[in-house]
Amino acid sequence: MASIEKRGKNSYRLSVVIGYESDGTPIRERKTVKAKNPTEARKLLTLFEAEILQGQYVQIEEKMTLSRFFEKEWLEKYANDSNNLTPDTRQNYINIMEKRVLPKYGHMKLADLKTIHIVNFMNDLKKDGKRLDGKEGSLSPSTIANCYRAFNNVLSRAAEWKLIKENPAVGVKPPKVRIKKSDVYSDEEVSKLLSCLEEKPFHWKVLILLAIATGAREGEIAALEWKHIDFEKGTIDIEQSLTEVVGEGVRLKTTKNERNRKVSIPDHVVAMLKKLKIQRSHEKLLVGDMNQWPNHFFIFANEFGKPIRPDSISQWWKRFTTKYKLRHIRFHELRHTSATFLINAGVHPKVIQERLGHADISTTMNVYGHVLYEADQAAANHFDSFFSKKGSEK
Repeated sequence: MASIEKRGKNSYRLSVVIGYESDGTPIRERKTVKAKNPTEARKLLTLFEAEILQGQYVQIEEKMTLSRFFEKEWLEKYANDSNNLTPDTRQNYINIMEKRVLPKYGHMKLADLKTIHIVNFMNDLKKDGKRLDGKEGSLSPSTIANCYRAFNNVLSRAAEWKLIKENPAVGVKPPKVRIKKSDVYSDEEVSKLLSCLEEKPFHWKVLILLAIATGAREGEIAALEWKHIDFEKGTIDIEQSLTEVVGEGVRLKTTKNERNRKVSIPDHVVAMLKKLKIQRSHEKLLVGDMNQWPNHFFIFANEFGKPIRPDSISQWWKRFTTKYKLRHIRFHELRHTSATFLINAGVHPKVIQERLGHADISTTMNVYGHVLYEADQAAANHFDSFFSKKGSEK
């Protein structure tokens, strides 16, 4: 049952009965529209009724602004649930929304946001002077794409929760992010690195060798506990990561993409870990009840059991490479060094994917495609040498 009610000049309220209460009171869905006359209003009523019957009608909160939705809905009901976003991603999205999106669009009603607004937002980010660090130049494609992901995530929740009919960001394409060729160490540079490590504290040597041997991320290395080491089988379980949350300090989380994995480690590294465990166990005994993480026994921690912060690993690495005049690459690129070494050794990409914890082998192929291509060329050259040799024997 549907009806129209004149509310003012060229204004009509459409009403459609969608059900009944237990006492027989009708439940109505209402919508106020502008129409020139009753005939036009009845046409709109027919469309309104059809939308409801087909389940396509969304009751839009007309007064809900983007800022209000972000603060009262998205933050409280979505972002604060650790099952939805990692702490790093959550903080990153909040920073983008608060510093880039809300100052410009926060006052706008959700229902008024159109695709063109998202297009304008993306185009504006491409202009010079948009960096927040005060440096000259434009934002990188990856930064712009990240800004899109944050804005899109918020609008997706609004559409998902039926506050808007559709997400206006869906029709916008973020810039393509080119995967940079990884900067890795050569065999000679790794040898020099190992030589320089002989002068550093033993736990740092173990940490760096683990990074190269396993390809683990710095957060995963910081989160390693002794329970993750199987000394008999020579394996290590990578099943958690450590992150630093603003205002909360360090805390454990799942690995990226929740890709837990078991990685074999060299006998030499196993022997070093055994030696380090004796040292750590002695420290734990001396500290006793003063242990700051009594339910955990981290491999890389201070004498009170507090795990090393992931960012302090990168900071130490920067100081180390500078002091010993090593060519500086990011600590994360020891992960790429590990993968490149395995590729050049002829290890199958599927094995490398599992060791690195990539969700899909296509990720491995995209990131290390150039290295795989070079290894393939080297393999072809072996055939050239073989065929040339056989030809000369005739």
